[in-house]
Amino acid sequence: MSFTVNDLQDLTRLLATHPEWLGEVRRLVLTEELLKLPEVIRELVVLQRRTEEQLAQLAVRVNELTEAQRRTEERLDQLAARMDQLAEAQRRTEERLDQLAEAQRRTEERLDQLAEAQRRTEERLDQLAARVDQLTQTTQLLVNQMAEVRGDLLEIKFRERASAYFGRWLRRIRVVPITDIEDQLDTVLTDKEVNDLLALDLLVRGRPRLAGPEAEEVWLAVEVSSVVDANDVQRAARRAALLRRIGLRVVPVAAGARINPAAKTLAESYHVALMQDGAARGWEQAYRAALS
Repeated sequence: MSFTVNDLQDLTRLLATHPEWLGEVRRLVLTEELLKLPEVIRELVVLQRRTEEQLAQLAVRVNELTEAQRRTEERLDQLAARMDQLAEAQRRTEERLDQLAEAQRRTEERLDQLAEAQRRTEERLDQLAARVDQLTQTTQLLVNQMAEVRGDLLEIKFRERASAYFGRWLRRIRVVPITDIEDQLDTVLTDKEVNDLLALDLLVRGRPRLAGPEAEEVWLAVEVSSVVDANDVQRAARRAALLRRIGLRVVPVAAGARINPAAKTLAESYHVALMQDGAARGWEQAYRAALS
């Protein structure tokens, strides 16, 4: 027989009156799978909740990763900017190094030029120094020659005007050539000593005014130089001593246009009379020393 709406309504009322029949009705009406459906749905709900929780967590993680990515990209942008700055700084450094290298090259080139100029200057200075040395030697030679010429002229002057220069010391003055007494010298002195005396500039004899007209004759061993120095004083003293060895009373004299201080000091020690442009010095001491 067919199942009507009224029958359904009656069934519904019966189930409402007897709810314990619901389970049996379900068992009869529903399949095993449908009976399990509520439990499956509950499980699905739980799984859905868990999935949503996981999705929420995943969303948070994704957001975190997104933020991290953003920060990473921002950091990369900063790093890229810094790299650009470093690259620019490197470019400027390399440019500066190139400039410094060029400046160094120019400096080295300039130093080479200066070194070459210095070499030429030193070479020129060496040439000038050599020339100055030559001029100095030439000048000294000329000075020596002039001194010799002046000495020779003075010697001639003293020889020709012996009375005028030595007349204040001696009377009856005569200039005596050293060769006039050479025989006497040869009998007493060595050849070396004779040769030394032959170089005497001037030999003068006369009677000393200090001792009166009857005084014994004395001799003057005169060394003449434009500038009297210690050597002239020593020569006069040495040659006068040689002449005394042949029995002559000899006073050493050094005469010249100028007398240096060392010669003046030494003349006092050696008892040598000095004559400077006609002005006498130390005659009495030298004369008395020659007689003692």
